[in-house]
Amino acid sequence: MMTLFDKRKDGEENNEEENEEFESLVLYREKLAKEFNYRGFVKFKNLAKISRPGKRKKKEKKGDGEMKGNERKECCLVEVLEEEEEDEMKGLLGEEFKGGRKWKGSTRLLLLDERYGDKRFEELPQAIKILETMLPEGMIIPSAFETVGHIAHLNLKDEHLTYKNVIAKVVLDKNKPKIQTVVNKIDVIQNDYRTMQLEVLAGNHSLVTTVVENGLRFRVDLAKVYWNSRLETERLRLLCGFNRNDVICDVFSGVGPIAVSAAKIVKRVYANDLNPFAVEYLERNSVLNKLEMKIKVFNMDGRRFINAMFSSEKAHSITHVVMNLPNDAAEFLDAFRGVYRNQPRDKEFNFPMIHVYGFSKARDPEFDFDERIRIALQEVAVNVDMRRVHLVAPGKYMLCASFILPKSVAFAECTLNV
Repeated sequence: MMTLFDKRKDGEENNEEENEEFESLVLYREKLAKEFNYRGFVKFKNLAKISRPGKRKKKEKKGDGEMKGNERKECCLVEVLEEEEEDEMKGLLGEEFKGGRKWKGSTRLLLLDERYGDKRFEELPQAIKILETMLPEGMIIPSAFETVGHIAHLNLKDEHLTYKNVIAKVVLDKNKPKIQTVVNKIDVIQNDYRTMQLEVLAGNHSLVTTVVENGLRFRVDLAKVYWNSRLETERLRLLCGFNRNDVICDVFSGVGPIAVSAAKIVKRVYANDLNPFAVEYLERNSVLNKLEMKIKVFNMDGRRFINAMFSSEKAHSITHVVMNLPNDAAEFLDAFRGVYRNQPRDKEFNFPMIHVYGFSKARDPEFDFDERIRIALQEVAVNVDMRRVHLVAPGKYMLCASFILPKSVAFAECTLNV
């Protein structure tokens, strides 16, 4: 029985007949994919092969004993097929690969855009985007999205809204099974609970998901609470500054990405949020990660929470205060004026380090945010360590300012009453 590979070797006279059997290149590709195996493939100028070796057992010595385990070699090659090739598997893994025709790794065929069919691998673009052929010419192709568990979170521009369902379907199809839901933010955050208005564009309609971060699991309902996966690196940076003797006060904790993670490291965490749904998920996440004994949860306004913490005996133990509410956190700093007013002034205190986040569109964002902090504290002598977290939008930065609470601010009202 002759295969498609054998037929094409018979001569050029059969080419026209074979092409007539297929109505499109897509159907042709599907036929080629069915006929392909590791022993050979049909030559086609718009075809590429991508291969990865299978699992191999490897022995590893550890101490005086031996340990066996499966290990996948980290090797993957995309190769554009040439007109002629003496050995179809030659070069698949480079000259060092000795497997030859006994190759048993998975191999796939890729049908390339005809504009890149004659180019070598090095000349191919980083990604052949499907949307480029589906959206109007000249339109900027959406190239990234935020992943929250099984949810892909898009921020589409106005020009994309007409094609939002097509874009969502492509994102869903190309990222299964990891992505099961695709949503788009339809309005900016305008409420005190920091919840986003989201529209489900494709997949199932469940917005309750599980996020894994820093080795911990967090249950999140994007319809009721706030989560930003892009801040994972910043949260890790902050956590690296804590030690086992610290006591953390998280004023705007949300579902606990900082509070729960910090509980693994520090002595004690006091976590607060105004959103009752966020507090509910914070408590769930504390139990889910078996850290509920180290976290005390509160549900109140940020200023009230700060006053409650520093007017109690807990004030002496708090070493760090985290204020991750970029839109408004700087304005809450006035709550620290006089927080030690009921404490004896002759007693020695270890004033806490405050980490406050904020946005700025100013030409000099660091100077702008520093000025807002000094105005809120009503204190000029503040030694602020300022850093840019990331660019939120063109000309808009998110910043983090860290400083030790000045003694003059902590006892401000006491000084005025003398």
